[in-house]
Amino acid sequence: LDDTLSPIEPVLNEANSAFSQAMSNFGYTGIQPSEIVEAGKEIRAQVSADGEAGSSVAVDPLKPTTVNHKEIRLAAIRKEMEQFILKTKLRQTAADWATDVEDLTAPVRKSAEKWARTTVHSSVVQAVYNAWEMERHHAAERHLYPDAIPTIKQIQADHPNVIIGAVTDGSANPMLMVFSLMPLFDFTVSWEDDMGEMARMQQMEQFKELSEVDKSDGLSWIYRLAVEKGKEMSMLNHEMKHEDDEEIEWCWIHVGDDLAYDVGGSATIGAKTILVELAPEYGQTAKMRFQGERPEWATETMEQTENHRKMAMNAVEKVDAKINHLRQLPEAIKELLKGDDDDEDED
Repeated sequence: LDDTLSPIEPVLNEANSAFSQAMSNFGYTGIQPSEIVEAGKEIRAQVSADGEAGSSVAVDPLKPTTVNHKEIRLAAIRKEMEQFILKTKLRQTAADWATDVEDLTAPVRKSAEKWARTTVHSSVVQAVYNAWEMERHHAAERHLYPDAIPTIKQIQADHPNVIIGAVTDGSANPMLMVFSLMPLFDFTVSWEDDMGEMARMQQMEQFKELSEVDKSDGLSWIYRLAVEKGKEMSMLNHEMKHEDDEEIEWCWIHVGDDLAYDVGGSATIGAKTILVELAPEYGQTAKMRFQGERPEWATETMEQTENHRKMAMNAVEKVDAKINHLRQLPEAIKELLKGDDDDEDED
């Protein structure tokens, strides 16, 4: 979705502005979007460091124990709120004592920190996050590439029985884009939303967080889930059309901009892959990771960015087709399907 159907950078910038506005509505004025992004980066780095340190690190119940996007953003919101209240309380206390903030004693500062932590309520934190997530989807709709919807509709016209699903590592969800993508997609699977359910079904404690995965086969569970959902919906569609006597010809083509995740991950369980490496006018920025650079909007650590680059390098040979304009996608799909038919004829 991100950097495939719409550019992620302006979408996140506008969603982060909604962070700031929502905080202001609750009285937390003057907090800039960039401050929340930087707080997220700091928190993510700290969580990763604590994870490497092991169980000897004292657990803070108000800090995230995972590095998924949602938990990091919730923690960043809380941190900025606590800092706002802390500064306000210190100024008030200094004024009451007719002294400067810098001259307040350590015990007083400690009490003010506890005050700030107690004052911030989780319901307000959640409300601010909800405002961010809503604006994220509105912004994605506003910034959809002009050829995104026509391309999807052309694919549906070319392949009437096609099932179109979204596989996402974050909060992007076409089912929440009611004015654009929702009528065009059949299902969504999300690393964050579905990870806990898969862990329960597999009777495992948890799956690795996405940023901690260092090999493509560590991504396979989400693509297996996508395949299962796709096949189930294809079968149901088949039954509703009373085509019981016809055998379903199943082919999975995965389309995405991320070499490491979209190509490397899906290829591990048999997908044909199309890399969406778009022309400069599309404004893709996520692909900076392939050069070992971290986009400004990203909260991952540089170590995680380097790990992402290595996975991308290993996935290069798994690319079956590549496009640099979305309008090329229908033809690329036809060529891959044609190749499938040719292989079957040879067999």
